[in-house]
Amino acid sequence: MAGLIPEGTIQQVAERVDIVEVISQYVPLRQTGKNYRGLCPFHTEKTPSFTVSPDKQIFYCFGCRAGGNVFNFLMRYERLSYPDAVRVLAERVGVAVPT
Repeated sequence: MAGLIPEGTIQQVAERVDIVEVISQYVPLRQTGKNYRGLCPFHTEKTPSFTVSPDKQIFYCFGCRAGGNVFNFLMRYERLSYPDAVRVLAERVGVAVPT
């Protein structure tokens, strides 16, 4: 079972990372009420259908139905594996990932 990241470490990263902050580094977002909207980075569109919810820490596109948490976004956008996405975000928020 070498190479597995402990669940506690993953939860720590998820609690510390701000999904709006991370996604806004890739996609220009505008606040609309409680949520943020922008053009989906996963398909071509002219009208924003990509929504980010800071309360729920999730994203969803009503056009292509892509969605998930910050790990899913990074995996899809940067083409990373799940463990690599966790490591990238852990480094960003200062959480040590045991090797």
